[in-house]
Amino acid sequence: MSKKKVLIFCDYYLPGYKSGGGMWTVVNLVSRFADLYDFHIVTRNHDGRSDTRPYDTVKTDEWNDIGNARAYYFGKGSLSAGTVSRLIDEVKPDAVFLNSMFSLPSIRFLNARRKGLLPELSVILAPCGETSVGALSIKPYKKKLFLKYASMVGLYDGIIWKASFDSEADEIRSLMGAHVEVMVAPDLLPAAILPDYDQTKKPTKRPGAVKFVFISRLSPKKNIHYFIERLCDVTEGDISLELIGPIEDRDYWGKCQTAIDRLPANVKVIVSGVFEDQHEALLRVMENHFFAMPTLNENFGYVFIEALAAGCPLLISDRTVWSDLEDRGAGWRIPLEDPDGYTRAIRECLEMTDEGFQAMSARARQYALDQIADPRYTQATANVLSRAMDIASLPANNAR
Repeated sequence: MSKKKVLIFCDYYLPGYKSGGGMWTVVNLVSRFADLYDFHIVTRNHDGRSDTRPYDTVKTDEWNDIGNARAYYFGKGSLSAGTVSRLIDEVKPDAVFLNSMFSLPSIRFLNARRKGLLPELSVILAPCGETSVGALSIKPYKKKLFLKYASMVGLYDGIIWKASFDSEADEIRSLMGAHVEVMVAPDLLPAAILPDYDQTKKPTKRPGAVKFVFISRLSPKKNIHYFIERLCDVTEGDISLELIGPIEDRDYWGKCQTAIDRLPANVKVIVSGVFEDQHEALLRVMENHFFAMPTLNENFGYVFIEALAAGCPLLISDRTVWSDLEDRGAGWRIPLEDPDGYTRAIRECLEMTDEGFQAMSARARQYALDQIADPRYTQATANVLSRAMDIASLPANNAR
């Protein structure tokens, strides 16, 4: 019996590595379900917003075999409604998965559907945190206008919304209406992260010295400038902050550099840039004590799991879903409205003994392992895909 086909529209995919957690969610979806479904992916031909050079290892505007999937890498300006229609005709998918509600690939597909250029299709849409108040506050006027247009033309009518958590399901219903179909399925994780992890390889922690690390895109949403400003208030001890990741927003990076220039002499910032190998990047994260990212908004925070798996307790904002972080003894979750709370946490990290740190680091690692091994994550996604296939099997006029 042939496998059902799923066509995914997403901004970025392998061989990229610079675009963040949204891409890895798709990678993990394909990896976990490749035995059950045939995956085809439509995505951009470059690696994230910070690097618009076309890949030199894949063919643009053609299908490529990439691991367990086939991927179509479209060039700048080449993903028209007609192209979407042609790709749908070539693949003949049983279901379509959109990995964003605002990204260009998703909008191109939805507009082609609205224009009647596509057959009846079962559609899953994962907004990836885009319905949260924090996300909607970034370029709010543009998003408000677009959502008004989308409502007027029925752009999102008749789809299955995939929320990562109950809180996101509530946000979707609040934004799109109580009548929409929402299913909750947490973002999928890889089968293992740093499988050869050794707690004895974590750095020694002496009171009065601490190493923080940040690994993500340097952009306003990730809000590392806020953390740098908090470091300005700590004039004692020996503190380092390592920044790993691409500079996505030059103006924002300039703001960060201004704050770095104001740091006291006891605080050192190390700009390490991008690691092409994700495993090597995580090994570098592992060399630090604590992970810091006071994000403005995070749907799931794939990087949080990676940092925890590297034995780094988290220092993050409360605009995340990690509500049990402190109960698990694996970090701090502090409101952005409480800058003094961040300063206190920084000082707590600074003065922590090696015994206290190693115990906290081990709890962080175990927290990640528990998340990775949780069978409910995979089952929830399986339920969403099954629901889409059930809809696809119905006669077109009875599909919803």
